[in-house]
Amino acid sequence: MYDNRSNLIIGFHGCDKHSAETLVNNPDTIKISDEPHDWLGHGMYFWENNQTRAEQWAVERQKRKGKNVADAAVVGAVIQLGYCCDLMDSRFTGLLVIS
Repeated sequence: MYDNRSNLIIGFHGCDKHSAETLVNNPDTIKISDEPHDWLGHGMYFWENNQTRAEQWAVERQKRKGKNVADAAVVGAVIQLGYCCDLMDSRFTGLLVIS
């Protein structure tokens, strides 16, 4: 089910300014999301190679929650995937269940 990936990717995490500053200044204090809508499981989500989409997500989320859009922020990270389930790879698409 999982494949070992040795490559690095650039990921972008959309969040609010306070969370971004916390991640940059204290990277060991990652907040793990455990929301019911986390359809890929609990954790921290990144947009691969897409800073613009991460920013759009942060702005959209703040609009839904009624927060100040001016506080939207993006944090970039270099991520080593290691073992992962790549949903862009057709070998893994059969693992998805449509309901």
